[in-house]
Amino acid sequence: MNQETAFWILSVVAVLGALVAVRQRNLVHGVFALLLFFAALAGLFLLLMAEFIAAAQVLVYIGAVGILLLFAIMLTERVTGEGKRIFSRGWLGGALASFAVLGALLLPPLRATVLPAHAQPVDPSVRALGEQLMNPYVVTLEVLALLLTAALIGAVATAQGTAKRKGAAK
Repeated sequence: MNQETAFWILSVVAVLGALVAVRQRNLVHGVFALLLFFAALAGLFLLLMAEFIAAAQVLVYIGAVGILLLFAIMLTERVTGEGKRIFSRGWLGGALASFAVLGALLLPPLRATVLPAHAQPVDPSVRALGEQLMNPYVVTLEVLALLLTAALIGAVATAQGTAKRKGAAK
């Protein structure tokens, strides 16, 4: 199989996984579809010869975030979205705003046809990549880690409170 065929297969899997994750009423199935999307994205990174980013994608998103989501779902009671409307009253405005933002984000890259002449050669080492990713964003990543930890603690506290209320009601 050549790279173009692998690209199209992984792209279709990624888009389908993302669509199923968004449209699925069962949260567990939605998380598994999201993990499928992340796996396809890691495969696309491998096609781009970005092995380090593909490995980070698998470890961080599939390994950590996916498992965190599954634990959060298991600690809460509501797994299915029965009785909830999928579309809100303002869905048309939200869709128009989304397409406007998408157009605003895609317009500059589509207009730029020439790469800058003064582009510096890139050091492909993992050390250089780590320094470029971590130096400016260390505080942001640590705050995100604290936020995820607080969310997990909140889910545990909510699940324990719900279990205590059910035990008292019996």
